[in-house]
Amino acid sequence: MMNWILRTSGALLLLLTVLPLVPTGKWYVRWWDFPRLQIAILLAIPLTISIGQAYESEFQWAPIVWALLFAAGLFWQLSHVIPFSPVWKKDVSDAIPGQANIKFMMSNLDYENSRPETVIDELRNEGADVLLLVEVDEQWVLRLTELRSEYPYRQEEVRGEGLGIAVWSKLPFKATATRHLVSDRRASLWVQLETRQGNTVNFVGLHPTPPGLLDSTGDSRRHSRIRDAELILVSKEVASRRDETWVIAGDFNDVAWSHTTRLFKRTSGLLDPRIGRGLFSTYLANVPPCRCPIDHIFVSEGFAVTSLDRKRITGSDHFAVLATLALVAPKGVRPQPRGNDKVDARQLVEEGIDDANTRDVR
Repeated sequence: MMNWILRTSGALLLLLTVLPLVPTGKWYVRWWDFPRLQIAILLAIPLTISIGQAYESEFQWAPIVWALLFAAGLFWQLSHVIPFSPVWKKDVSDAIPGQANIKFMMSNLDYENSRPETVIDELRNEGADVLLLVEVDEQWVLRLTELRSEYPYRQEEVRGEGLGIAVWSKLPFKATATRHLVSDRRASLWVQLETRQGNTVNFVGLHPTPPGLLDSTGDSRRHSRIRDAELILVSKEVASRRDETWVIAGDFNDVAWSHTTRLFKRTSGLLDPRIGRGLFSTYLANVPPCRCPIDHIFVSEGFAVTSLDRKRITGSDHFAVLATLALVAPKGVRPQPRGNDKVDARQLVEEGIDDANTRDVR
């Protein structure tokens, strides 16, 4: 009986390990991109027991085969996660003390936040130069009026239902744009910042559609392709302007190690400051065993990291992401697509736009 439970639960974990390999945007498949670390930890249990059984049975073939399968699943899951640990080479180097910095803060406030009273102080105390706020509605604008006045440069799309997004900055804007790349319900904010040293930085704030979200009919759930298409369209824009300086931030509703986010990174040429530093898991903030890194900051070459951290925001189900960056020498981006990346990117965009049109959300 014990063996049956062990192997059945282990086989289910192995199934969830390979399920994300299926090339589909269905939310109940793509969702298993998220808990790779958690599944790896769970796989360690049947692996350990199977190794013990193999030893006790004088290495009969059945427990050995099961142990090998569990080990393969465990290492496959860890291969996605381990780059986001200090054992890996850093994607973005450390800054030298004394270099001029820009402090970015990205925070999903949660439009259903039931404890907003302390949030203004939590945001103000960080003293960010550029503040990206997600899920900003009219109530949040009213609550944060005093803080808002401290940021003279603003680009906003204030909406209800978690669809609002805003960029507030102490650095001047040279240009601004609000774009709806795939869905009219989801805005992305594009601004050109002028740094204190006179450099121009393109800053993009994103909050694409989460897979599994109920659509406007209330009867079915969104696939991942609308989200995927938005991320890839941004990566294509960055790649087409490869000599410029970029910071892309937002709640991607996608984990750092998914196929889509890695494709976004390769096709854009952007760098991930977390690689070689840590996971900085941001969601679900209130459920520590289930946290995943879905709030991101990507940068072009020439940046160095002074500090990278996350901050608890009262009442929100997300941690905020804090990145203090030094622009050492603007170098643009070097896209590095490989294999079928260009074909995959084109298909994701086509499927995402088709899905948006089919669901009448464009």
